[in-house]
Amino acid sequence: MKKINILLASLFIASFTTSCDKDGEEHPIFENRVIAGVEISIEGEGAIQGVPLNPEDLANSPVDFTVSTLEMHVDKASVEDESLISNFELVKQFNGGEETSVATYESLPFDVSLTELSQFTEGTGISADDLKIGDIFKFAVKVHHANGKSYIYNNHAFNVQVNCFADLSGTYTVTNSYCGAGSTGTIPSVKITKTPDGNWNLETADGGLLQYCTQNTTLTNAGTISVVCGEVSGTTDFCGSNGIGCIVGGSWDQETGVLTLELDDTFFGIGGYTATYTRQ
Repeated sequence: MKKINILLASLFIASFTTSCDKDGEEHPIFENRVIAGVEISIEGEGAIQGVPLNPEDLANSPVDFTVSTLEMHVDKASVEDESLISNFELVKQFNGGEETSVATYESLPFDVSLTELSQFTEGTGISADDLKIGDIFKFAVKVHHANGKSYIYNNHAFNVQVNCFADLSGTYTVTNSYCGAGSTGTIPSVKITKTPDGNWNLETADGGLLQYCTQNTTLTNAGTISVVCGEVSGTTDFCGSNGIGCIVGGSWDQETGVLTLELDDTFFGIGGYTATYTRQ
């Protein structure tokens, strides 16, 4: 199983949502690991995948599940004051609903392994028959202090989405409808890798527009996409207020290994264009 470290170097200061005091007043949100006592890192991968029985109505279709797994390894990234800590707890939420406890751990590191769909749904009030494509189970680590306060590591939440099977991992040739294989005659191969949450990172996500169709040859417009039963959504690094190569839709064909992205560019005035990624 491929494991991916999701602790980014730029995120050593995490945000924590606090629990309530006994009098019902909620503490403010803290943004310093000094408050929690320890910073964590998480490695792992999770998936809940199946075949919708009515692909024309995903929002209401029952799903024939084939994969349900979660593997997490939680460890220390940096320590400020472990004497504050009583224990750690893994909690889950279904579609943003009520928080449910999965397990409690006395110290770090610890490992979590779920292999049955019932382990995901337990305590949520729903069953496998209730699950639909697009539903999300959120797993997060909560640290409990000896003084009764607790904090959730929200920056390291682990989301597992109910989805159709998709595997985009690999290296792709790229062309786009604006400048073909690039203004210099070629767009180098692009790697696509899976994130722990089941999304996909693209080294170049705008079809090569910024780096290979303009004079900005040192700027790479990477991005992340989500694929839900062949339908694609996502964002690129230079979209936002820049409007460069924004992903507005797309499709993934598992059988042919072809990813098609529908994009739009306002910065250069190019407008709508299409990029095709073909797995090698």
